[in-house]
Amino acid sequence: MSGSRGSRLPGDSETADRHKAEARAEARFSGALAARFDEYIEAHGATKSDVVRDALDEFLPSSQDSRYLLPEDPTLADAYLALAGDQKRVISVERVKSILCEETHPNTPKQIIREEVLEPLDDTPFLSVVYGKVAVRPLTARDEFGIEGGAPADD
Repeated sequence: MSGSRGSRLPGDSETADRHKAEARAEARFSGALAARFDEYIEAHGATKSDVVRDALDEFLPSSQDSRYLLPEDPTLADAYLALAGDQKRVISVERVKSILCEETHPNTPKQIIREEVLEPLDDTPFLSVVYGKVAVRPLTARDEFGIEGGAPADD
C-alpha cells in the first residue's frame, strides 16, 4: 500500500471516505472581493465554507432547500427557477423552450419541453401559457407566507 491516503484524513476508513459523496472546490480571492469576504466573515462570525455554500445556493438554480415557494416536483421547480425573477415576465414559448433546453433539460428535445414541462407548470400558480406566450410569476420568498424549510410555520 502506498503512503497516499487520497482525500481521507487520519481516522477515516476507506469505506467511510466523506469526500467521495461531496464536491470539493477551492477559490482564491484578491483585491476588493477578498476584503469584502474577510469583512463579512468577521462581522457575521461565519465560516468561510458556510459563506461560500450560502452564496452558491443563492446563485445556482436549485429547488432543494430553496428560500422561494416552488412547485413540489423538483424538475418543475428547477424549470420555474430558470425562468422566474423578481418581476413578472412574459416570454415567448419558443424562447422558454430554448432556455429550458439549455439550463435545466439539456437532454430533452424542444418539442417535448412543452408537453413535459410547460403543460404541467401551466397547471400550477407559478406560470401560465396563453397564445404562444408564457407569463411567469415572480419569485416569492417562503418567509412572506410564514413557511420555512417547506413546512408551514406554527401559529
